[in-house]
Amino acid sequence: MNHHPDFILLSSPPASGKTYWINKLVAESSEEILVISPLRALADECRHKWGEKVRVETPESWLAEQRPARTVIFDEFHLLFYWGDSFRFSMWECFYALSTSCELMVGLTATVSLEIESELFKFKECFNKMIWVDHGNQKLKNLPARYICLPTRTMMKTLILHSKPCRSGVTLVFCRYRQDVLKTTMDLKNRGHVVWSCLGGESATFSERVRTEAPPEFIVSTTVLSHGVNLPKIVRILFLDPVNSLDFWIQMVARGGRQGEKYEVYSLEKPVGIKWNRFTNFLAILQLSFKMKAHQYFEQFIQWFLKAS
Repeated sequence: MNHHPDFILLSSPPASGKTYWINKLVAESSEEILVISPLRALADECRHKWGEKVRVETPESWLAEQRPARTVIFDEFHLLFYWGDSFRFSMWECFYALSTSCELMVGLTATVSLEIESELFKFKECFNKMIWVDHGNQKLKNLPARYICLPTRTMMKTLILHSKPCRSGVTLVFCRYRQDVLKTTMDLKNRGHVVWSCLGGESATFSERVRTEAPPEFIVSTTVLSHGVNLPKIVRILFLDPVNSLDFWIQMVARGGRQGEKYEVYSLEKPVGIKWNRFTNFLAILQLSFKMKAHQYFEQFIQWFLKAS
């Protein structure tokens, strides 16, 4: 007969202090707490953060030894339904194995979509009692100072290539595909910018670079940097492609303003939960178009002048 633990789902906006709840559980528990993080770089970074009372593992590292724990925290719980259903099936294997051995399981996340909410009820029999504590689901704590929705991918690509570095922080560019990350990185470097890139499987190396090197002017990445990995101060975020998932859109936008700084977002979709004026957005697009055209004409003149001389 399987043991059925209690399950608590805690949702709160990104950068709203989920660490507080881990610290609270640590303070109230007399035994070791197991934290399962699907983010390898974050797990490596946090292994010694809370001392001996907290053990941080990835799903894969826990499955290798399967050391039991009475209290288990699943960080970034929504990723079970994204990564666990697609390319990291070990996440579900770990989840179900722990659900038959622990006494309390806590899921931490900033985003619980309607699809995830409906899926939760399907494994309700795995738990003795389920509670959802909602401190702000699918919301941003730090709203962007400026949000511009561009009409086409071509215009976004042009804007990225003609963007100037920000003195106050780093510009973060999100791409859907690996080849776009590599090409955008190369194009920006050819323009003389200091650029870092990050692809799937490189988050640990990237985190080490953040700790040991001065921040770049631009960071170009896939969704691998949408969760967990510590970043320099991000003051501008640009999306080369639309984001199909509201959960991921919120996580990616929330990479800006995490240290209280003002930040801007340039996207291909209308925002959710952010004040946005269609007319103001139209004027901003006109202004950007004029600047980009003027910049292009200036570059063409320089090339013609160099050839002529």
